[in-house]
Amino acid sequence: MGKHMKKTLLAIAISSAAVAAHADYQFEAGLSYGQGEVSIGNAESDYDTTGVAGRFHFEMVNTSKGPQAEAAFLSKSSSVGFAWDNEDIDEAPDDEDEFAFDVRVVTANNLIVQAAYSEADDGDDTSDTISIGLGTYLNASTDLVVSFETEDDDGENTDELSIELHNVTALTQGASVAYDASVAYVDSDALDDSGYLLAAGATYYVNNSLGFGIAAMVGEVGDLEVDGVAVSASYFPQPNIELTASYTDVSADGPQDFEQDGFEVGAALRF
Repeated sequence: MGKHMKKTLLAIAISSAAVAAHADYQFEAGLSYGQGEVSIGNAESDYDTTGVAGRFHFEMVNTSKGPQAEAAFLSKSSSVGFAWDNEDIDEAPDDEDEFAFDVRVVTANNLIVQAAYSEADDGDDTSDTISIGLGTYLNASTDLVVSFETEDDDGENTDELSIELHNVTALTQGASVAYDASVAYVDSDALDDSGYLLAAGATYYVNNSLGFGIAAMVGEVGDLEVDGVAVSASYFPQPNIELTASYTDVSADGPQDFEQDGFEVGAALRF
């Protein structure tokens, strides 16, 4: 065996040992950056996004129960989080900033109570969104949450009542799969009509540190038809460091056609 090959195998062994390790944590913070293209009607423009997010868990999160990316869910963790995102569209006069805060509490008898608030401002228009949710863990790795969300965009409201299911299932040889499914009833003042949104997604975890996901959504509200697809990847080179990448394509056909596609990369630190 050549010297170079020995060094390569040694590096792989060291990396694998690090991947197999666990690092419980209580706080995580992350940064993200993305680029893409958006079109509304016949107008097209490029955009850039940057984001900052953080989450504090009320107790230490156990990372030994499954995929690192699912640790908080599998630990039934209670937490509070915040996020700030900036979107710079080349042809727009102002950037759009969005601030968001949320809290999720899981009680000793597996009851889930969650709430969130966000505000988006593009310089000319401000919208506020409030959501509340109530649910339960059906078993150690499955939860079901019913949520109500209302968005106020300069006096025009969009209300959404949804049911969401999330599950993580262990497979053989350290692999696992997680999936999401949701259905929502939507009522829009701007469209003066109501409709539905359906979404589903799955993530295949090769091991507890590496996962690949795909998600899709379709919906119809009055004359507006929407659909979207996203692919993503999550990798933990170390138990307390996560690297992510995703690509999303969303389109809407109706009174005014809309399409947006782009990629985003991110990194998060846990401690």
